[in-house]
Amino acid sequence: MVKDFLQHQRYVIVLDDIWNIDVWEAVKRSMPNSNCGSRIIITTRFANIAAALSVNSSIYYLQPLSPEESWTLFCKKILKRCEGLPLAIVAIGGVLSSKDKSKTIEWELISRSLGAELESNESLKNVTKILSLSYYDLPYYLKCCFLYLSIFPEDDLIEPMRLIRLWIAEGFVEGKQGRTLEEVVESYLNELTNRGVVQIAETTTGGRVRKCRVHDLLGENILSKSRDLNFVNIIGENKTVLHEKVRRLSLHNACNNTLPKKSSPHLRSLFTFRGSLSNSSIRSFLGSAKLLKVLDLRGAPIDQFPNEVVNLFHLRYLSLRSTMVDKLPRSIDKLQNLETLDLKYTNVCKLPGQILKLKQLHHLLVYRYLEITSFVPFGAKQGFDAPLGIGSLTSLQKLSRIRADQGGSIPRELASLTQLRRLGIKGLRKEDGKFIC
Repeated sequence: MVKDFLQHQRYVIVLDDIWNIDVWEAVKRSMPNSNCGSRIIITTRFANIAAALSVNSSIYYLQPLSPEESWTLFCKKILKRCEGLPLAIVAIGGVLSSKDKSKTIEWELISRSLGAELESNESLKNVTKILSLSYYDLPYYLKCCFLYLSIFPEDDLIEPMRLIRLWIAEGFVEGKQGRTLEEVVESYLNELTNRGVVQIAETTTGGRVRKCRVHDLLGENILSKSRDLNFVNIIGENKTVLHEKVRRLSLHNACNNTLPKKSSPHLRSLFTFRGSLSNSSIRSFLGSAKLLKVLDLRGAPIDQFPNEVVNLFHLRYLSLRSTMVDKLPRSIDKLQNLETLDLKYTNVCKLPGQILKLKQLHHLLVYRYLEITSFVPFGAKQGFDAPLGIGSLTSLQKLSRIRADQGGSIPRELASLTQLRRLGIKGLRKEDGKFIC
């Protein structure tokens, strides 16, 4: 009936917010093309759906409102939190319009406690409901990856490869025949980006994603769901109290007195983002968290490698970033399940021979940026000396940044690393390149 009615008519059809290509396949049969100048406009939040419909049509990528356009809907006080999202600007603007405009403290409180407002304020329920659609529509294997983003502080730019290695260490990835775990996880991240859940913040000159982020309001939504599901606890700056059975703990600008004093037998992951934690407080806490799989201390200004780390037998991911750390203990070989060792920006420049016993190691990252001098260009990286026998770590997929000029056997040993996908190397002689190629 619709097709017959439109057969000789000029029409404009708008299909708003298409989530599935099957919807279009079902509808298009009812839309005759009678060369009358008719148009069909489709909106979708999924790039792959837009691409599939791009034959004989044009794609317009809708950008967030500019600051000038946003200003016409709202006031400058809250623009940053809304990030150009019209629905949020209108809804939150409605809430603020009911507040006493002479008392700026009330507006400031809304800005600081927007997460709580989204959960409790009836005027914002519609915003919360629409933001939640993105979460509920995710397939089961992406829900954990999505909630994991709540670990990072607000406005943090996240390195995609860091996320990929963390998701693997957490066990979020299901293997697929003919593909490495890293390739599977990259497809997870691409899918989250495609759905608009994760935003691309920076790209390389080659077009690869260098940094990604989460929309501010969506971040509040993630935090809310993480709390409800006890997926992660965030403490520091009066963020929240520690759940009794916390599994993941993220410390934001934490100091010594914010660390839990009691044992944490259920804890599996610990993150530090900025703060003033002392070496002794971290060591004491690690002694009570024996089942850790992920330990990211890049935000802790520790002055040496914590010896308690080597007793974490289940550890799969370890990251340190303190320039005061200059060596690893020989007992590092106790970490038989370690898959990622990230020592970037430390002062470690030589690895002990015991590292060769870590047969599960996939990612070995050891380098730092040198200070700028008249002899060293900006961004130059210091390499590290690997022990003889590095070729026995046959599970390595990323190795950075090894010095090849420390001995003639290093290039030959690298040829044994058949799983290697990325290699950072320093001091390679031209004649030794044949061994790697």
